Amino acid sequence: MWSRIKPKKMYLTIFLYSCAAVSLLTLMFTWFLSGQFVRTALEEMDKSHEAKMKQVMKSSEFTLQQLRQFALRIYSDESIKLWLSMEKGAEAPLALSKAATSVREFMSSEPFIHAIYLINFDLDRIYTSDSSIYSTQDFYDPALLDYIQHQTTPYLQYVNHEVEGETYLALVVPSAGPRQSYQGYAAILFSKPLLKEYMLQVSDEDQNKLYIEGKNGEYILGNADPALAQELSAVQVPEGAAGWKWESGGETWSIRSEQLPIEGWKVYHLSPLSLWQAKVAKIRLEIIGSSVLLLAALLLFLYWQSYRSLKPLSDLAAHVKSRLGQGDPVNQSPLAGNEMALLHSGFQSLVERIEQLDLSMKSSQALVKDDFLRQWILSPRPSKPVREFIESRTPLLRAGWFRMAVIRLESYGRFTEQYDFASRKLLRFSMGNILSEVLANQGYAAETVDFGSDHIVAILASPASEGEWEQVIAAAEEARVQIRQWLKLEVQAAVSPRLDAEENLPQTYHQLYELTLLRFIHSGEDKVYTREDLERYERGRGSELDEALLKQVIHSVQLRNEKALEGYWDQLTHQMRELSYEECRLQLTHIIYTIMKSFKHHSVLHGMKSIHSFLDQFATLGEVQSWMYREMLKIMDSHRRKSGSNRKEEVAAEMIDYVRNHLHDPMLSVDDIAAHVSMSVNYARQIFKDQFGSSLSDFIAGQRIDYAAKLLTTTDWTVAEITEQSGFQTKSTFFAAFKRATGMTPNQYRMEKSAGASS
Repeated sequence: MWSRIKPKKMYLTIFLYSCAAVSLLTLMFTWFLSGQFVRTALEEMDKSHEAKMKQVMKSSEFTLQQLRQFALRIYSDESIKLWLSMEKGAEAPLALSKAATSVREFMSSEPFIHAIYLINFDLDRIYTSDSSIYSTQDFYDPALLDYIQHQTTPYLQYVNHEVEGETYLALVVPSAGPRQSYQGYAAILFSKPLLKEYMLQVSDEDQNKLYIEGKNGEYILGNADPALAQELSAVQVPEGAAGWKWESGGETWSIRSEQLPIEGWKVYHLSPLSLWQAKVAKIRLEIIGSSVLLLAALLLFLYWQSYRSLKPLSDLAAHVKSRLGQGDPVNQSPLAGNEMALLHSGFQSLVERIEQLDLSMKSSQALVKDDFLRQWILSPRPSKPVREFIESRTPLLRAGWFRMAVIRLESYGRFTEQYDFASRKLLRFSMGNILSEVLANQGYAAETVDFGSDHIVAILASPASEGEWEQVIAAAEEARVQIRQWLKLEVQAAVSPRLDAEENLPQTYHQLYELTLLRFIHSGEDKVYTREDLERYERGRGSELDEALLKQVIHSVQLRNEKALEGYWDQLTHQMRELSYEECRLQLTHIIYTIMKSFKHHSVLHGMKSIHSFLDQFATLGEVQSWMYREMLKIMDSHRRKSGSNRKEEVAAEMIDYVRNHLHDPMLSVDDIAAHVSMSVNYARQIFKDQFGSSLSDFIAGQRIDYAAKLLTTTDWTVAEITEQSGFQTKSTFFAAFKRATGMTPNQYRMEKSAGASS
């Protein structure tokens, strides 16, 4: 019969035999892999439950012992003990007042305490932590008085106690045995919800249940249903077994139990097997489904291997070609038509990409350092993680003092026109390397930071030594010379005096940046500027100017509204006609300086070396007015010419870079980003929307959530620290935004990711 149905062609015969062999091997492997997974999953479940139980036992023993010692401290407090030992007829209000003060201090120092009772049977007085005084007859908790008078335990023992419908753990000090009697007692009621949350570390929403059972089988504490606990207490526990299975209400539970040695309580951990079984069944189904898909793929491969042995190589070559993309040099080479040559070149290209990726991952630590340094400079009060990083990972604060230096590119508009975004970033990186090298040669430990604009900042450790100030100035001047020589870039520099860790770094940073602009504003003096040069700068800002009108002028240029610009400019210059010559020059200097700063990406106003000397060439205010108006029209025309798709992509990339560099700043706004790229807010929003399909505000919020999620899974920082680090103004804002984005609170997200990583 086989001979009649056997295929005539060899490749089909080989294919059928191969199908039988591969199918058998795949089924056997799937059965083995599925069984191994189930066994491993059960072992991991047991290990997880055992680890949880050990953690709870240690936490419970420690917490209960600490609370017991705290109770002894309360009883042994001098003020409290004095009042408790008072005999009838010797009652003193002052003694009670001191005891009440001590009670309030103890209540504020231990969150687990719900209430404290001071009981003096001789005085027939009971003082409670809510500042109330009762007699033994009208006290609202007679059950506790009865327990105290009839207690038989010879040592401190917690008891389950109910007051006004709420249950607490109660502890009475001192404990009175059968032949002991005291006239004064301190009774402490501990909050069960807090003990459940912090001692047992469980919540009612947990599917795994954990509870503590008293020596008499009573329900003490936990997140299990008391009815379920009562049902379990009636079950005969297998002798010597730490863990077993138990069925109740259609659910099978995996149970572990341990006994607290001092209290004699039993701790039970219950985990529903259905939870694990569902996960195991899902993954087993995925394994089987994957095996079926694998089998189908293998059979298809065998068919084509039998039919055409080189077809798999052709498929692989086509796949490599598609992964590389049509623009890849490998696909453009003359050897692209040769499949073997294409495979060789393609794999070589992929290996190079992997090596580049590895290199970029290795440099991620440097990126983290740059980000923290940037936050340190820009934040008036840097967060705790930033301070700890600066102190432990950099040498900047080891000398006790440090200095800040700013190196700014001149004629930044021409610089942006000459180089694209990537090239500008590379040149700033080179400037930072040159500055670091010069400072290192002068014996300074320094770090440089790129702010993604027309300047870089250096922080250098500054030992207190004679002549050190002149050495810093010389080093900054040497850095300027080296940058001019090797990068052919003109730069200005400013250096701060010595600073300490409590200094307002943002203020110093902005002052230094302003100082690097002094040459442009005033005489054109070529030097390293210091804080002593601020007097001329302040004098140049002395005359009053209508800042609102100036803002409207700049806004009109950004919107390319020529008519509005003409009107606002006429109003602004009209106000100067009644001023003296010197006042008029001061206001013109301020106007030109402000426009230059607002449009630093454009080269129109960057040809002059000094505003003061430049204004000397004009004879009248009207000439200056006409010249400035023409220059602003040129800026508007430059905006129009640079509004193509390539320009938009570059502007969008700059906006992304700015957002990532200032993500920690809670005051970061779309207005700041638009000002950075010298555009109106609406136009900046539109460019970003066109390039990425989402709003700029949504991008900022998404970046903050992604960064916070990364910090939650890669650091042990508190949620408050992560809130500040991610740029959220308050914890409530952060919690709401994070839950809206992920469906979980930050703590739940961290626990889930930690559990996933450990499993």
